[in-house]
Amino acid sequence: MRNGAQDRGPTAAGPDQDPARGLADTVRDQVQSYAGKRRADAARVVSDVGDAIRDTGAGFDGLPQLKAFFDQAALGVDGLAEDIGRRSLSEMCDEVRAAARRRPALTAAAAMLAGFALYRLIQAPGIRPVPRSRALVPVDVLPTPDI
Repeated sequence: MRNGAQDRGPTAAGPDQDPARGLADTVRDQVQSYAGKRRADAARVVSDVGDAIRDTGAGFDGLPQLKAFFDQAALGVDGLAEDIGRRSLSEMCDEVRAAARRRPALTAAAAMLAGFALYRLIQAPGIRPVPRSRALVPVDVLPTPDI
């Protein structure tokens, strides 16, 4: 004798769920692959910035202190490029959050500066009015003396 539980169709973990789970796994893998490629691109760009800083410092052979400053800056940027390539996105976000908690005033100042820069970038440069003191008056508008 069969009971009612044996006559039921597939359960939630049965074959009907496998296509959806396979699609979710495929999408997750593609997103992780895309994020990995973009992280590698970002690391390469940051490394290129470090190379540019180093090349700029090479022009200061006569000033060893200034050359050393550029070399140290390039080393710092190269270290950042290595960190970007080595860490995952969630690790980098956690580190940024921790830094923001350690220095809230600096975070607020950086956010205000970024907001101001974004405002200036987005604001459309419209036609600026000409002050009346510098406006040119057309000749045909000038009054003519009555003779």
